[in-house]
Amino acid sequence: INHPNFRWGITVEELMKVERQKFFEVYNGHPGVENNGDPTHLSMDAMWDAMLTFRLAELKLGVVYGVGVDDSHHYHDIKLGKSNTGRGWVMVRARHLTPESIVRAMEAGDFYSTSGVVLSEVKSSAKQIAVTIQGEPGVTYTTQFIGTRKGFDGRSELMPAPASEKQPRRTLPHRRYSKDIGAVLAEVKGTSASYTMKGDEIYVRAKIISSKAKVNGSVADEVETAWTQPVVVAKQ
Repeated sequence: INHPNFRWGITVEELMKVERQKFFEVYNGHPGVENNGDPTHLSMDAMWDAMLTFRLAELKLGVVYGVGVDDSHHYHDIKLGKSNTGRGWVMVRARHLTPESIVRAMEAGDFYSTSGVVLSEVKSSAKQIAVTIQGEPGVTYTTQFIGTRKGFDGRSELMPAPASEKQPRRTLPHRRYSKDIGAVLAEVKGTSASYTMKGDEIYVRAKIISSKAKVNGSVADEVETAWTQPVVVAKQ
């Protein structure tokens, strides 16, 4: 599924029910796709967590992997506000440098997505996730291990449009979910980080946030980030 927040086109309630969905864009380098959401719309990260939680815990529809892309349209005019190449991509652990091997690895979730952070290693199992970051001098890194535990509060509320908005919305309103969904289970500073499962997690994924400003980012004040794929932990 491409850029769900482009013109606020798809809600997470619609996304979570797509039966054969395997991938969606957690990061897109186009300046108009609203990766971070806004006060009345969910971010891509928040949508991913809601999708994973309800698909795995209630809908029985399986995991969705997060992809990073650049969505390039402008190849000569390089600047903020243009859709340039190289803003987002995936790093795949494939046995061979062939389309078949790369696609097979991606379908197995053996890849991570990034807007600049490079990982030397990603190890994941039903018991632990561990990442090693290819650090750069003067850059700091924070790894957030994000997930939802069994027994989560599944309630949500509408995120109404602000009173200052003049034109009525043509798209469905978004809903805000409880803090149980996509909670930060642990946070680790440095170039290596690991999380050992407690056993009650539905899934866990890692998000690595650097202090390095992204060169030619899709929006102002963007920093380089990476996302590992979710590990399903608890049997539902």
